[in-house]
Formats: sequence, C-alpha cells, structure tokens
Amino acid sequence: MPLIALTLPAAPGSAAMRVAVAADRFGRMVGSLLGTEVRRIEDPELLRGRGIFVANHHVNGVLHVGFARSPVAHALIRSIDLTAAAAAPGIVAAYAAADLELPIPPPFLVLNPLCERPPLATDRVRFAGEPVAALVGETAAAVADALELVDVDYEPLPVAADPERALEPDAPQQFPELGSNVAGGERDPLGAGVLDGADVVVRARLENQRVAVVPMEGNAIIAIPGGAEREFDITVYLSTQMPHGARDGIAATFGWAPERIRVIAPHVGGGFGGKGGVTSEHAAVIGIARRLGRPARWIETRSENMQAMPHGRAQVQFAELGLKRDGTISGLRCRVIGDCGAYAGFGGLLAIATTRMMAQGVYRIPAISYDSVAALTNTTPVGAFRGAGRPEATAMLERLIDIAAAELDRGPVELRRQNFLAPEDFPHTTVVGTKYDSGDYDLPLTEALRLADYDGLRAEQARRIEAGEHLLLGIGVSTYVEITGGGDGEYAEVEVHDDGRATIKVGTSSHGQGHATSFAMIVADALGIPMESIDFVQSDTAAVPRGEGTGGSRSLQLGGSAVREASEQVLRRAKELAASRLEAAVEDIEPEAIRRSSAASTSAIRSCSSSTALEDRTGVSPGTNVPSRSAVRW
Repeated sequence: MPLIALTLPAAPGSAAMRVAVAADRFGRMVGSLLGTEVRRIEDPELLRGRGIFVANHHVNGVLHVGFARSPVAHALIRSIDLTAAAAAPGIVAAYAAADLELPIPPPFLVLNPLCERPPLATDRVRFAGEPVAALVGETAAAVADALELVDVDYEPLPVAADPERALEPDAPQQFPELGSNVAGGERDPLGAGVLDGADVVVRARLENQRVAVVPMEGNAIIAIPGGAEREFDITVYLSTQMPHGARDGIAATFGWAPERIRVIAPHVGGGFGGKGGVTSEHAAVIGIARRLGRPARWIETRSENMQAMPHGRAQVQFAELGLKRDGTISGLRCRVIGDCGAYAGFGGLLAIATTRMMAQGVYRIPAISYDSVAALTNTTPVGAFRGAGRPEATAMLERLIDIAAAELDRGPVELRRQNFLAPEDFPHTTVVGTKYDSGDYDLPLTEALRLADYDGLRAEQARRIEAGEHLLLGIGVSTYVEITGGGDGEYAEVEVHDDGRATIKVGTSSHGQGHATSFAMIVADALGIPMESIDFVQSDTAAVPRGEGTGGSRSLQLGGSAVREASEQVLRRAKELAASRLEAAVEDIEPEAIRRSSAASTSAIRSCSSSTALEDRTGVSPGTNVPSRSAVRW
C-alpha cells in the first residue's frame, strides 16, 4: 500500500484538498471502504507543518489590528483617550466606538434582543475582556506596544458574577432598561405534582461549571477589501466552523449582498463550538479594512481567547428524582439556571431549550417538570461548547440516578437497566416533546461492561475496601442519548470528470474532524473510484454555493448523507449511459461490470463527464445526455 498523501493547491488558503489512498496494485478499489480503517488523509501535511492557517496566510500591505480590553467586569466608561496611542510609532489609526460607528453584528442565535452587544463598548463594559478600542498598525508589535498607551477612565459598578446572585432582586443590573437580570426563561405551571406518587425522592444541587473553549488556534481573521474591478467587495479569511453562516452574518451586519462577500476558512485549528458566528472583533476588523481601503488582520492571543471567546456549560441545576420503592422512576423535577454571561446570545438558550430537550435521557420517566431561567452576569458571554446543553442534561440525570441507587441500595447498572426505554417503546415522544425514532440502550451498555470487565473492576474495588488500602478504585457509569444533526439540511455536490477523477464539494467545514477522509470514503464506496482520484473542496463560499457548516455532530449525518445521495445519483446516470452503450437494461448494469468493461466500452462513470465527448462517441445528443454532476441538499 502506498503512503497516503495530501496535496494543497497552489493558491494559499484555498480549502480544496486532493486526497489519495491506496487501492490494489492495479489502482482498483477492492471491496467497501466503509467500516474499515484507513489512514487520515488530512494528517501528513499538518504533521509536516505545511498546513495553511489564517495566521500564516501572507497578504501584501496588510494592517494589524489589536484591541484594548476592559480590565474590570462592570463599569461606566467616562472617557477614552487615544491620543498617545495614536501617536505611537507604527500606528496608522486608533478608534473608539464613536469613531467607527459600526453596526451591531447579529448573534449566532439571540435570546433577548434588548441585550445587544456592540463591536466596541460604548458607555459601559459588562465583562473583563470586553473590547473598548481598536488600534491599527503596520506591525503586530507596534500595536501591542501602543495598546499600553490607551487611557480609559472607568467608573466601577457593583458586579454580579454568580448566576444565582444575579437573580436576586437587589443584584446589580446589567441592562437597567430590562428591569432585572433575567434574559429569558420557561416556567412549568403544571409540574408541581410530578413527585406526588414517589416513595423515595432524591435531591441534588448540581453545578456544571463554566469552562473556556480554548481551541489550539484562537480567533483569526484577514479582511481584504475589493473594488469596482474585483469580483467581491470583500474577501475574508476566517477561522470559523461555518463559512457560509459567517458570510451571511457579515452581509446582515453591513447591509451588503451575500454574493459580493467571499469567506474562506483555510485549515482551522479547532472550534468546539466557539467559532460559530461573526464576533464583535470580526465586525471591527472588516469595518476597519473597508474604512482604510487596506487589508486588515487580527490574530487573537491566548489571553484574549481565554477572556473573550464564548465560554461553555455554566449551569446551576436543582433536580429531584422520584422513585417507587422497587426502583421504578415516577417523576423528575428540575429548575435550571443558565448563566448567559454579559450578553443574552446563544448561551442563554441552552438551559431553556437544549438541556430541557434531553432531560428525559434514556429512561422511562412518566412525569417531568422543567423550569429554566437565563441569568445575565458580569462574565464572559456563554456560547456553544462540545454538546451545547446536551451533556449538561446527561450530567444532571446521571448524577441523580447514582444518588438514587445509593439510597435504594441498588447497583447503578441494575437501576439504569430497570428504567431504560425498551426497543419496543420506539418510536417514542418524551414528556418534554422530544421525538426518539429508535433505540436499544441496553445493547451498548452490555458491550461496554464487557470490554471494561465491569464485574472484575467491582471485585477489585471491594477487595481494596476490605483490605483497608489507601489507594481505592472509583467506578463511574453513564448512559445517555443525544440529539444531533441540527441545521437546515446540508449541501453536497459530486462530479466525475473525463479523466476518471471525481470532485466532492460540501457545505460542511472540517476543523479537525477528518471530512476529506470520510467523504472520500463515501464517494469511493458508491462509485468505485479510488480515493487517490478524489478531490475535496470545502469552506470557500466562492467554490461551494451554500452550506450550514460543522457543529452539533451534524456533518457526517447530513453532509455525509448528501454526499452519498449525490454519488448515487451520478451512478444512476452512469448506469443509464452504460446501458445505452452496451445495449442492456439499466437494472442489469452493475458498477463492477462498468469498471471491467472492455476498452471499446470504457467506464460510463468517466465518459459521462462531457456532453460533447459523449455525443462524439455514443451519438447521445446534448439534449438527452445525462450529466456527471449531481448536487444535493439533504
């Protein structure tokens, strides 16, 4: 088997990637690739340091942008003096909010429109790390030095950093016009009696602590203004999970036509949910580039990333689980406080919507009461992070199950199995309205216990306790189900060329997940084209017409399904052409037979790529020719 290789195109920053994987020694596909182990084709270039990220994309004449950030969590801005910073060596421009008058970028999802976040703080800062001014310089070093000269007069205000404290009537308010720190919520007036029939009720206050996303690569952007002679008004190289969403967000922010904006996500060093929209800093950099007529870039430092990239989790949960004496669950009552941070964007919706959606988990729970509230605090805004509200539901429910098992003197595995939804219960709609199509939850649990030698671990745990050893053994069990595949479908295009190569274009945007490998495997399996002959294009709004991006475990489900469907459409059309050439019925044409055809009847998958060539070789007119390209929105 030859070494798998990845070849980047000549144009720096392009997201097109050529994939190659071994076939047999004659270059033919052998069997199905799906379910087999292949080497990831993305890795060699990255391991050799040849990846193209935003930060190492060279643009002539680029300006560097840096942000002065608030050192305090809550304060009124009395004045901003940029005089000394603007006069520093290498500084081209210095801006406060009033100087730029930037529009407010729409958040990824918004909970409360009264809690809008400006690109640069205007009269008040609401969290430590909020940008208050932007400096533009010829070098990043000049900007870093000049940021020390920005003079801001803050009048500190009382701080509410804890979401429970923020909900108290006398708590410092983030938006006085809102009247409280409640950004939103849902009450369940019918839930008071959900525990009435329980013999045993276990209770817990659970805190799913705030975490920083910390991808290996932080936020990064280069904005290149266009002109009348250029195809695009602006081209943006962006470290993002959702290039098309970013393009549309930029268009909405500045009132531009989406087709006049090009967004390219080259290699992206992780996202984990933190790179899903247009940030305040993105809007500022784009506005500055347009204002000055020069390319502008901002590469986030690690300190900035820890402060300002949306954090994750941040929930306080008050949960009660009712059970019969025999261990059967009778009801669940929850009150969940979601910490929005300083602004009510996507993070505020997690406790209200996503955690609630998964509150029943894998169990048969006949009654559920779920109250939720989203609290504004003087902290970094909360957003999506690895599961975005769904793991929080699992942590809450699974902890209650463990507490109940201890209370009832039952094994944690035994109690879970007793309350699992059974395969015959599906399809199933939970009490909170989530629809489950299928499931067999005991099957993976049984296999996990076998692989872990669970009985052996329990025996060893008991032995250590009995022997009074200081080094004890903790054993945890968790079972869960998770809704995935969100968004409004996905786009994929598969095209077979006259040289037998294929090109995949997808609207997903890989940032470490291995899409080039996975999607090439799907096409190779469907069409029998070796992976070494498949090109992969993503993350460029000029090359891929639309897409939903990557997040929420959606890419293989939706993007992969679209790739599969597009491949099968191409194959169906190839069979029609092969049947015509071989004078056979379409249903009698097998892909392997096409590939094994003699030179006189070469592969229809190859020959269907050019209508002119087909007309010359087969007499099929352009009006009846079946094209080799199929685009699908799944």
